[in-house]
Amino acid sequence: MKAENINPFIESVSEVFQNMLDSKVETGTPTVDIDDKGAPDIIGVIGLSGTAQGIVALRLPVKTALSVIGKMVGTEFRGVDSSIIDGVGELVNIVAGNAKAKFRGHSISLSLPTVVRGSIYKLNNLSNTVWLTVPFDSAYGAFSVSVCFKPAVVSEKEAEHASAYSR
Repeated sequence: MKAENINPFIESVSEVFQNMLDSKVETGTPTVDIDDKGAPDIIGVIGLSGTAQGIVALRLPVKTALSVIGKMVGTEFRGVDSSIIDGVGELVNIVAGNAKAKFRGHSISLSLPTVVRGSIYKLNNLSNTVWLTVPFDSAYGAFSVSVCFKPAVVSEKEAEHASAYSR
């Protein structure tokens, strides 16, 4: 994956945490995930389609999710409930939406977010892609964003159609 394809997600995470949570994030070194096996986290997943295809996975340890979503909604959470699950879905939607706006030359649509909780899962990447995972640290705890991304092969007419409907 090219840096130009991961940078919008890194920038989006920084902006979302600064603007919504009044917190800076420290960005770690991106790594390629060979075996994307589950960890006991809460993961918000959203698909990308259009002139590029991909998947974005926001991975938050439970403690980080409770802190981040608590700050977003102005309440303290002691355990995972539907508000936390909904909040993680909204957070990945905001991060992906902000990143989408940063892509030049691509017309990208977002799927509805899905939230997975637990450690028995495996996220499959798109064919001919790898997961690139960027670790972050914040005042609310550590978390990461994993992305697999590739330009789609589409006709000029399909690209125009996607552009008209992705605003």
